[in-house]
Amino acid sequence: MDKILIIDDNSCIRSMLKFLLNEYEVLEAKDGETGVTILKKEKEIKLVITDYQLPGIDGLEIIKWLKVHQPEMAIVLISACTKIIVGAKKLEIEHAFPKPFQDTDHVLKEINRIMGR
Repeated sequence: MDKILIIDDNSCIRSMLKFLLNEYEVLEAKDGETGVTILKKEKEIKLVITDYQLPGIDGLEIIKWLKVHQPEMAIVLISACTKIIVGAKKLEIEHAFPKPFQDTDHVLKEINRIMGR
């Protein structure tokens, strides 16, 4: 089963995404530091969904870490800040969704597409 890592300090967002992505093995991290620790240990993760604003290591630092250590990793950026979503292309992130999610069917469809389903 394909693995997805969700990094978000909001437990409701993590729970909702885990429910939405029930066809995948979903790992969760409540902050950036925990997320990086999981990424170092779990080599089978195919997608990282990360919030931008996190305590400690933020989403930008996670993205930079991934670009160096796991450059082939698919990344989805989520944020309540629309300016961050609009600027995602500058971060070389092709997939970004605003929180709260307006259309969970669209989010699931895009994630399935990213995962090759």
